[in-house]
Order: sequence, then C-alpha cells, then structure tokens
Amino acid sequence: MNLLHRQRRATLWLCALSLTGCATTRTPPASAYWSGRLALQVQSEPPQQWSASFELQGSADQGEMLLLSPIGTTLARLSWTPHAAQLEQGGRVIQGDSLSSLSERLQGTALPIAALFEWLAGRPAQVPGWQADLSGHAQGRLLAQRSLPAPAAVLRIVLDR
Repeated sequence: MNLLHRQRRATLWLCALSLTGCATTRTPPASAYWSGRLALQVQSEPPQQWSASFELQGSADQGEMLLLSPIGTTLARLSWTPHAAQLEQGGRVIQGDSLSSLSERLQGTALPIAALFEWLAGRPAQVPGWQADLSGHAQGRLLAQRSLPAPAAVLRIVLDR
C-alpha cells in the first residue's frame, strides 16, 4: 500500500470522526455482548496498524459490531443477518455480499468476526489461516494471528471488565 493510499485511509477515519458526532444510539445487548479494545496489525508493505474500542453483540448469524473512537463516537457500524451485511461509516451505508468482504473493506483485511463470538466465549473455532491463542481468556485477553492468505495479520483484544 503506497503512502497516498495510507493518507486517504487516515483521511477517511478523520472524516468518520468528524461526521458521526458525539451522540450514538445503542441497541440493547442481544444474546451475547462484549466490549473492549482491539488492535490490528497487518504486515503489508508498508505495515498498517490501527486500534479502536469496540462493542460486539448478537451471534455469528445476526449481530452488530461498533468501532468507537477514544471519546466514544462511532467510527463505523458493521451489522449482519443471515441474508445481508451492512457497513455504516462516515454517513455512508454500504451493503455487502458477506460480512467478510465488508470487514475487509473496513479494516484492510478480512477479520473472522463470526469466529470472534466463539473465541471471546473461550471456545476454539477453526478458521483457515488463523490461529487463536485463548490462554489469556480468563484475564479478558485474546490474541489471534493470521498467516494465510498474505499479508500476515495480528489481532489483539482486551475486554472491559
């Protein structure tokens, strides 16, 4: 990824911050709910990294993930049902064929969001190319690494207590 592309991505994040405002509406927690901070490192050329607070609720079949700035404004909202997926970011709504494709559009690499429900519950879930370390689950920590497809990625999550 070249410098111009990185600058555009940073500009999009700043626009999302300025356009979303401070007020956010929150849906009541569904069957599962987690919140905390996540950090993603993508070992592309040049390397990319970003972090945000998050709220994840629902299930692998139907749910919602909010990415939040340090002051609590909504940076992006990813929602899905068995029939559709949607990304809301910076006043734009993007419909997608799959949760994976919208996750990739949002973060630069596809995250196994469906597997996150299992991992955050402390249960192993097999995802091709990903290896999750659940040894820190009791302390509210998760580490997942992707080796394939390239570029490699590292996802770190710390849950709120």
